Amino acid sequence: MEITKLLGKYRRSVSKSLFAKFFLACALISLFMVVIIGSYTRFYILKNLDSEIEKFERKKINETINTMNVLFGEMQKLSINHAMNTKFLQIAYMPRAVIPEKQMEIKNIQELLSSSINSSNYIKSIAIYYEKNDYILDYSGPMDLSSYYDKGWLDEYANMDSSSLILDTRKTNDRGSPLSDSHNNIITFITRIPYDNVAKEGAIILNVDEKIVSDLLKNITHGDDNTLAFLVNKNGEILSSNKDNYIYSNISEIVDITAGYMDMSHGSFGLTLQGTKMISYFETSKINNWKLFYIVSENKIFEKSSYIKHITIITLTALLFLMTAVSFAFSLKLYNPIKKITSNIRKMMTVNDENTSDVSMIHDSIEMLLENNQILEKQLNENNILVRELFVTQLTTGRLFNRNEIRSKAEYFMINLNYDYFKVAVIQYGLANLDNWGIQELELKKISIINIVEKIFDTLNIGVLCSQDSDDNILILLKLYSSREMNEVEAIIEQALEDIKDSIDKFLETPVNIGVGRIYNDISNIGTSYKEAIEALNYKFLKGDDSIISYIDISGNEEDKLYYPIEMEQKIISLIKLCNYDETIFVLNDMLNDIMEHNKSFQHIEICLSNISNIIERCAFELNLNIYEIYGKNAIPIFSIDKFKSIQQFMEWISSQFRKIIEYQIEQEKGSEKSLAFEVKEYIEENYMEEISLATIADYFNYNSSYFCKIFKEKIGISFWDYVSKVRIEKSKLLLFETDKSIEQIAEMVGYNNRFSYIRTFKKYVSVTPGDYRIKHSGK
Repeated sequence: MEITKLLGKYRRSVSKSLFAKFFLACALISLFMVVIIGSYTRFYILKNLDSEIEKFERKKINETINTMNVLFGEMQKLSINHAMNTKFLQIAYMPRAVIPEKQMEIKNIQELLSSSINSSNYIKSIAIYYEKNDYILDYSGPMDLSSYYDKGWLDEYANMDSSSLILDTRKTNDRGSPLSDSHNNIITFITRIPYDNVAKEGAIILNVDEKIVSDLLKNITHGDDNTLAFLVNKNGEILSSNKDNYIYSNISEIVDITAGYMDMSHGSFGLTLQGTKMISYFETSKINNWKLFYIVSENKIFEKSSYIKHITIITLTALLFLMTAVSFAFSLKLYNPIKKITSNIRKMMTVNDENTSDVSMIHDSIEMLLENNQILEKQLNENNILVRELFVTQLTTGRLFNRNEIRSKAEYFMINLNYDYFKVAVIQYGLANLDNWGIQELELKKISIINIVEKIFDTLNIGVLCSQDSDDNILILLKLYSSREMNEVEAIIEQALEDIKDSIDKFLETPVNIGVGRIYNDISNIGTSYKEAIEALNYKFLKGDDSIISYIDISGNEEDKLYYPIEMEQKIISLIKLCNYDETIFVLNDMLNDIMEHNKSFQHIEICLSNISNIIERCAFELNLNIYEIYGKNAIPIFSIDKFKSIQQFMEWISSQFRKIIEYQIEQEKGSEKSLAFEVKEYIEENYMEEISLATIADYFNYNSSYFCKIFKEKIGISFWDYVSKVRIEKSKLLLFETDKSIEQIAEMVGYNNRFSYIRTFKKYVSVTPGDYRIKHSGK
């Protein structure tokens, strides 16, 4: 009775548990699949296993024969190439008495023969037999046929009526061994000279080691002592074997051969060898109708078959267990979320009935959710405007990518997106305005701006959706048809944005910047147009406030490179060193105009402005100035483009930094401790173009020459002549920049007696010649 109650309780728990139902269903499906696979394996694969094994063994034989045919084909090709070689052939027609006079030709032929022998490990020898003169030529030289170590091929040559022959394996003396009884088993290839002629003047005799075949036979037997492989000629003589002791024996002496096997191209038969049942497979080669026998133990074949059958049974059993485990894991994964749901439902239920099944509980909960869903739908309809605006914002800013999702949501919010093209513009307030406005004033201005935008574009029959992003920018999504010419549409939009900007400025007294992206024909690229509009707004630094900036105008070509006039930078540094502020600012202004003209990318312009700001540190370093004394410890100039509202503001800032450096230099030179240095510098500045001597200038300032040199270096930091040379070189740089005067003229203008002395000094301080410097920096 107790067992019956337990079984009944278990049955009820199973009927209530979805997990048990999932597991049973998956397990049954798994069992069905294993039965199908097992049946297929048993009644099809294993049934044909023995024939498949036989096919496999025959495949090994065929592959071996094909490999042998390829190797023999290569040897025949080598022999034929020599037979067709005119160098070999011309010797055949020479009288024997002339041969000693042709030592160079003989040597060339010997080198070719030696090269052929070295080309393969299987080639034992290669020689040329000249029948007319009855002599042999091989790598060792010409000799009488009677003296040649191998004449076993001669009878076959005499009787040959084809262009080439392959002889059966035969035994020859080992030419390279000192032992008289040493021999080689070789296969000889005979090719007639000339090859393509009926006349027979001689032959190429190519001896190949029998191992060229026995190595293949050893490979298919895998070194098994009980497995045999033979290559047999039509008389039953074994020409090659995986075991050397069987060569030259007759196969009928070793195994019982089926009568008439020579008349069959392929086949198999059973036999007994030394009390072991064997199976012999044989195939015929296209070479001399030689046959390849492969003899293997029946036990080996049976072992393979049994091994595969056992492996199949083990695999199916393992597969059944694996499928059961997978069914359990899959059922658990399916049931875990349901278990959490039912657990939460039980916690929320006022009456917890343990007899309630999972399905009933979920069914009741779904009905409750459907009731709640109706309430949520009502709330959604009440907040439809906010959700709609959120969707438009996400669409415009590129946070929605899936076309189907976009169109589905647009249809739900009754927004028409069935247009051909889309374009985004972004209206941005000045930061000062945002700081001064209260929340209410800001929201009122947003509503007013949106009304202005919608009114102007509605007048032009252009579809528009307005929203705002997280930075309080007004986003304008323009929807366009392809019926108009796109250039005309672009012009209309540009004029409409101008009208919008003017209206905002007139009625709301609020200057704004408008960034404009490009037109796209794919709804998923709306976000790209938005990003382009935001990037265009970065350009307000260059355009100023209250402007409309199109991405098309600033993007330029993707292949455009950064342009930075390095020669102007060098000129500014030289002018700062000379304390010439007015000229410095003049060149700086030209440099900024040049940068703005050649660079379309905002990033490129920012890099150029950063490089200009680095001139401050370069000047301080090259002039050996203390930057903290110039600007103070807490006021060192650091470039950040965010600090500037316009390019003019940057110009004013960098000009002030250059002024401080120049004023600091002048002040230092006027100091009491450096008054002499200042006067000497001033003297050099006024007289550098004249001939200056140390004695003259020392006498001018009432010093002797040695003391003057000492005090000058203490005050200035470099020697007197180095300073004079540097002033002259800096002056000459400006002349190289600004004039077309010759090198000789410029050398005379800065105080050098000849151009060679000037060029040598210029290269010492600048590392290039004046001519190279002018080409590199001035473009002249």
